[in-house]
Amino acid sequence: MSGSVMEEWTDLAALRQVSDALADAAIAEATAAGAQGNLLLDRAVRHGVEADTPPAARALIEDAQRLDWADRERLKRGSDAYLAIGTTWLGLALGPGSLTHTYSSPSIARVLVDTANLTRMARRRLLETGSWNIATALPDGLLPGHDGYVHNLQVRLLHARVRHGLLKKGWNTEELGLPINQFDMIRTWLDFTYVPFGAFGNLGVDFTEAELADLYHLWQVAAHILGIDDAIVRAITDQRSAKRLLDAIHAEEGQPNADSRRLTAAMLDALSDLLAPGLGVSPAVARKLAAATLRRLHGGELAEQLGVGWNWTSLVLPFIAAANRFRRWRERRNPALRAATIAAAIHTHHNREEVYSGPTTYERAASQDASLGLPETQDA
Repeated sequence: MSGSVMEEWTDLAALRQVSDALADAAIAEATAAGAQGNLLLDRAVRHGVEADTPPAARALIEDAQRLDWADRERLKRGSDAYLAIGTTWLGLALGPGSLTHTYSSPSIARVLVDTANLTRMARRRLLETGSWNIATALPDGLLPGHDGYVHNLQVRLLHARVRHGLLKKGWNTEELGLPINQFDMIRTWLDFTYVPFGAFGNLGVDFTEAELADLYHLWQVAAHILGIDDAIVRAITDQRSAKRLLDAIHAEEGQPNADSRRLTAAMLDALSDLLAPGLGVSPAVARKLAAATLRRLHGGELAEQLGVGWNWTSLVLPFIAAANRFRRWRERRNPALRAATIAAAIHTHHNREEVYSGPTTYERAASQDASLGLPETQDA
């Protein structure tokens, strides 16, 4: 890609009025058919197209499985590179890194707050997002029928159900664009690629150029299953091209708002409770560390806009980063250590009942009638 940011992507703003036609049609079809329609759609997501799969559901599944361009060897390498980060640092980058940047978008924050309970259920949201995040990176996870594929397709349908519900409630599309539109989905995809890949480096968890290329390929496949615009995402293959796209997106959106600050504060509170036992510190100290990590990853200006001030734990982050660099150096030279870190991350996913109980919001919503209202995050 060449030229200025705005010359490369001249119609990004128009993507606010574009959603995901295939998923929206599948939800409309299932809603019109009632309980049986929702069950048939859920079954198609989990098991593939069958004789009684309705037409719109069939079109959605066939599109999601159109992965002849995906390279399984690159997916395997991308999976290893991601899971070798380790569950603790995946969690830290997820909240202060990925979700913070997501919440800084006023339009995305508005959608999340309008789903009613995402501030109150911040802890559960963190855990569920972490589960989806690891499922995406499982070995062969994005192949049809496997956990990553199923979870991403369920998230795609959750988005369509939320769109259906918000539009039914009178969402102002002229002012706000469609809820969970392509502009916002592409931005969120960067929140789980460009943002954490750079964040990990600030925490001492670095990648080679080859690893980054494989990581982007892994997340391009996830984006396709999620219904994100292939034409844009598949052109993003490294941090440089991702930064250009994110710069163009930032030029089209406003500053963080009150919703952004509410979501960020709730996320930091929830993350501190989750991190404190493993770190051997009090929740208050864990929150300071999470806030300091946020400032290190995003800079003081955005942190201040989100209501996150400086605190003394910022002074220890360079030492933590140095310790991570040493750990990564050892693991690159000792395959057994690296394999153990990967195995621990896989164990976390397959034994998630040790962390939280019951199905995730997107799993529950998979067979939920969209006419019943917006899907809600809730503890089991």
